[in-house]
Amino acid sequence: MRKGIDVSSYQGKIDWTRVKPYIDFAIIRCGFGGDLRSQDDVYFEYNAEMCKRLHIPFGVYLFSYATTLDEMRSEVNHTLRLIKNKKLEYPVFLDVESKRQMILPKKDLVELVKYYCEELQKEGYYVGIYSSLNRFNSNLDSRELDPFDKWVAEWNEEFTYKGKAGMWQHTAYEELAGIRTRVDGDIAFLDYPKIIREANLNHLQENLKFKKGDKLYLTGDIYEESNAHKAIERVCDEKVVIERVEIDKPAPYKIEKGFVKEENLYQKCE
Repeated sequence: MRKGIDVSSYQGKIDWTRVKPYIDFAIIRCGFGGDLRSQDDVYFEYNAEMCKRLHIPFGVYLFSYATTLDEMRSEVNHTLRLIKNKKLEYPVFLDVESKRQMILPKKDLVELVKYYCEELQKEGYYVGIYSSLNRFNSNLDSRELDPFDKWVAEWNEEFTYKGKAGMWQHTAYEELAGIRTRVDGDIAFLDYPKIIREANLNHLQENLKFKKGDKLYLTGDIYEESNAHKAIERVCDEKVVIERVEIDKPAPYKIEKGFVKEENLYQKCE
């Protein structure tokens, strides 16, 4: 299990360098409602950039107000606009909890949520749904939503949801250095970075030259970790296989002996 937080403009300007030692990931609000720039979260770009710079894996959520298909289409477009070119190692979540949605007939609400999730999936993203335990056991209790991971808000010492859950928001009262307000605390049950990389989702590898399974040659240093701080061996024209890829790291390619930089890898005509 991994420990994280979810944040929005409510937390103000976060000092992520102070927060980083205490978390494994962050879920950042990108916006709310339909595709209007006035409904972008004012701190989203800052939060996303700081997480990228500090190598904090992150995902996003959009707070939903949609009660019609047209409104949900706009929320899909809003999300896609904001997450374009972001390297998300955690899912895109739709936050379903607004009062105007809870008065909808259950069937209509489920269809709207399903539509959003399927549209994001078509665009190559790992998508999930956020709501409270009560709502997942009532308004959102439907087999139609079983394919999508649930991020369940249950502020308790024990997690009691019986459905398919990927994350648990266990408190709204976390206090961390670097954040002036209280913040939601989360636990991820799944290794999302590994799942998303291996499924080639969230467009993580689009700007990388090589991928998992590629058979290449290496001339140069092999590093202990992907941050490339410590070289453990130097090789010349050695055959290697890419075992996995880590995003936004100086030495992103994992081989049997360690991590290597892209510029030291090459192919041969054989």
